[in-house]
Formats: sequence, structure tokens, C-alpha cells
Amino acid sequence: MIEAQVQPTAATGTIKILITDRIAQEGIELLRAQLPEVHIDERLGLKPEQLKEIIGEYTALIVRSETKVSSDVLAAATKMKIVGRAGVGVDNIDTEAATRQGIMVVNSPTGNIIAAAEHTIAMLMALARHIPAANASMKAGKWEKSRFVGVEVRNKILGIIGLGKVGTEVARRAQGLEMQIIAFDPFVSRENARKVGVTMLSMEEVLKQADFVTLHTSLTSGPQGTRGLLGARELSMMKPGARLINCARGGLIEEAALLHALNENHLAGAALDVFSQEPIRDDATLKQLLAHEHLIATPHLGASTEEAQVGVAIDVAEQVVSVLQGGFPRAAVNAPLILPETLKTLQPYMRLLEQMGYLYTQLQPGPLHKIELSCSGQIAHYDLRPLQAALIKGLLESVSEAHVNLINAQVLAKQWGLEIVEQKSTTATEFANLVTLRVTSTNGSSSSLAGKPGSGDEYIDVLSGTVMRGESRIVRVGRYWTEFVPEGYILFCRNADRPGMIGRVSTILGKAGVNIRHMDVGPTERSPRPYPRPTSSTALMIISVDNPIPTWALEEVRDVEDIFGVKVVKL
Repeated sequence: MIEAQVQPTAATGTIKILITDRIAQEGIELLRAQLPEVHIDERLGLKPEQLKEIIGEYTALIVRSETKVSSDVLAAATKMKIVGRAGVGVDNIDTEAATRQGIMVVNSPTGNIIAAAEHTIAMLMALARHIPAANASMKAGKWEKSRFVGVEVRNKILGIIGLGKVGTEVARRAQGLEMQIIAFDPFVSRENARKVGVTMLSMEEVLKQADFVTLHTSLTSGPQGTRGLLGARELSMMKPGARLINCARGGLIEEAALLHALNENHLAGAALDVFSQEPIRDDATLKQLLAHEHLIATPHLGASTEEAQVGVAIDVAEQVVSVLQGGFPRAAVNAPLILPETLKTLQPYMRLLEQMGYLYTQLQPGPLHKIELSCSGQIAHYDLRPLQAALIKGLLESVSEAHVNLINAQVLAKQWGLEIVEQKSTTATEFANLVTLRVTSTNGSSSSLAGKPGSGDEYIDVLSGTVMRGESRIVRVGRYWTEFVPEGYILFCRNADRPGMIGRVSTILGKAGVNIRHMDVGPTERSPRPYPRPTSSTALMIISVDNPIPTWALEEVRDVEDIFGVKVVKL
């Protein structure tokens, strides 16, 4: 079965979970209660070289924002199945490297939404009323009432960049303060924004109109990435006297440009909870920012509420448990979302397609370039990426050194030059559900069921299968219609379609002490059973046996008159 997980057992004693950042005890207790046979190590504050040295022992890793899970660390994580981030952002995890290695990355996207939104509003109010500076003045024994004249937020314009879950919650709370809300988010429609009382504008318009600007977007790199989203140009667009808040990700704002805007009094103030260097050690620009009288700073406290800490710890722990017990998580960053009810429906077909991939590579060894995957019936209503991944696993497992799973299947297919083309039809054919793989580019491969000289080769370019009563069935091999379970040792014989052929092969297998579990003869035309069936010049005899067939017995089968090709597969 295609897997992105392992099944822990008390007998092996090899499954270990490593926790390298501080998470709420409730999450650790859940792991211990649900996985009593799994060893859990808490090793906080590891340096990168220390983490790299020990990571090969572990099957799961749980981090927050402090641990950097780099490609070097992941390359050493030879047993790793899942990395869990107890929080929203995963920019401290090299998800591309994890995907290449088939390691699932999960986060907790909802556990700290309210905490982050509330912290944003707290920073907004602190900026408006100079609360940190006034507090420091009072503690210094001063009474500077006239110095700390603030502004009301009522009727002010709040510009939100990134109207996702946190941004939406900030908008709701700001509406309670009677603020006007405008936003920029290229992935949110104007209609959806209107439903929550937000007006969508371009980023330039948001910057020019807003009295307060708050960022709520992820940190991404590349030409279209968000790193340095607000630089000198963007900050200069902001309304003079505006205030800027970032409780999202460090690196969204060019800090040198922000320092300049504050020094020039273009901005009345800024509030930062996140920074490009955390913790701040030797960055001169950041040190100057922290010392600026118009900057409010907190040490990445957006998710630091008791409720949020417990929520994200339990959330990520539950997902790790699900994966290690053979299920799928609800918040995988680098895998398609599979709901439990969808998985229940697709899992038998995932198993079937994996078996079909194994079967094809044994029947027809050779390079693969393009395969059409067709699905008809009720399963065509679903997202078929899990089925594609299962097929890729079956096709590549025997030739790829990497462990193929749902996470890295598409990446490995691309590396091997294998293209999967998907076809869907919700109309049922002879079966309620039918899956078919058809090789459309063979690159000149020769047949594995090649016949005796003069008998003609048989290229297997099609396999079809279905699931009956929860069991996989292959119903077509090449041009032959059949029905058999793709398990164990299976003997394929292409032979003349005439009486006596089954008896000859059975006699040889009996002499070799090989027990026949199932036998089917596939004609080239589909017809109702039982007989009569259409006559054909050739048929495909498929015999499932309980034990290996000796070489001498196979040679005798090949020597039988009117048997043109013989192949044994092991599934």
C-alpha cells in the first residue's frame, strides 16, 4: 500500500520521536498516551551539527520556529517520515528537500489564529496610544502626560495585506473598533472579502490610503515571493504619519528601509513581533530599530498564549499519531489533503493501482515515458492525485533507490521522465468503478511475453482493474479479458485457444509439487460467463500458485506445443 507513514510495533522498538523546541506538555502527553510503544526524546536547543548527527535515529521530528530543518539535516534523516511544526509558518523547514525525500511536513494552521489576531490588535492599540513608552516613563518616576498624546482608531483606515485566516480575524476585531477595513490579497476574491465587510484594493492603493497597515502573509522566496515585500519604494507610498504592524513573518519588511522611514518621520511608528534574525544577536540594523523611540517590539509573541500553545501542540501531536498509525494528517504542507471519508473510498483503488504498477513492470520491463490513467465510475468524482501517486509507486519502486510515497511520487516521476495523463468519466461501464493504465509511449520496448520464433511477439500496453468486495481484481491484460487477484506468484502463458492447454500446464505444475490457487483463461473479447465465449486464435492463461515454480518446470511449460510465451511475476 502506498504510504507516507510507518506502523509502530512494540516488537521492533525502533520508532523514535524527537522534539527539539519547547511545546505544551499536553501535546507530549497525547503522544505518550496514543503511542506507548514509541520512544520520545525532548532535546531542546540543539545546534545544527548536533541535530544532523542524531537525526538519523528518528522517525518523526516536532519543532516550532527555533529549529532550522535544513536540507543537510533532512539528508541525514534516513528514517524520517514526518516533520511536524507546532505553529503556522514552515519557513524554517526546507519543504522542497523534504518532498524529494518523501518526508511529510505538517503544521498547525488554525491553533494560533486567534492569538495572532489579538496580538495584532494589541500592537495596534499600543502604537495608537504610546503605551510602552508611557509605561517606561512612569516606571522611571516621570509624569509626561502631554508627551504621549495618542490617536483614536475609530474611523481610521486599517489596511490588511494578506486576508487569510489571521487577516480575516484581525478585520473582524477592527470592525468592532469602528475602523474602516481595506485589504490586498491576490488569492481572495472581492466577493468573498465583501462578505466579511472588507474592500479589496491593489497593494499600492492600500499603502496610500491606510492609517494603519498590518501584514498577514507567509514568507516565500523567488521572483514572485514575499520576502522584502515592503521595501523603500513601498514604505514611501504609505501615508505620512501612518503606522506599520508586522506580527506575521520576519523578512516581509526590509528593516533598513523601515529604519530610514522612521528616522525621516515619514512613519509615526511601527510595531514588530517578528524579525529577519531571531533571536537578535549581531544585526546592527535591527539593534538600531529596537532602540528607536517610535518602534514597539515583542519577541515573537503572536502565538504565545496558553490556549494557543496547548492548541498547536495537541494539533501537531494528533497528526504525528495519525501518520505513525497508518493514516493521513489533516494539515499536510507538501501533500494533497485527503479527508477520512475520501481515503476510505480511494484506499482500495490506491492498493489496486500500486499492484497494477508492480505487475506492469514485471510483465513489460523497460523504459516508461507516458502512461494514461483512466478512471470511470463513482471514483472519478474524487481528486485522483492519490491514485496517481500509488501507480507511480508501483511503477518506480523496483527501479528507484528512493522510497516512493504520496509525498514524493510526482517529483520522482518527473526525475524519471515519466508523464501521467489523467482521464475521468463518471459514467460506469461494465463495472461500477474501473481503472485502466495505458502505455502510450514505449520507446521501442520488446515484449516480455515474446513468443517462439515465428509465433509473433505480444506487447502488453493495457492493464485494467477494479475492486470487488474490497478485493483487487485485474480484468484486462493487454488485449485479453480476464479476472484474477494480483497477489503472490502468478504464471502467465500465451497459448493457442483450443482444448487441452490447461491440462498440459496443470500436469507439469502438479509434477513439480506446485499448488494451483486460481486459474483463468482470458479471451480477446469480453463475453458473458459462463461459456460459450468467442473463439480466438490465442488466449492468455493466468495461473495463481502458492509457491515458486522450479526453473525446470517453467522450461517444460515453454516447450509445450502451442504455448507462445511464458512469464512468472511475484506480487
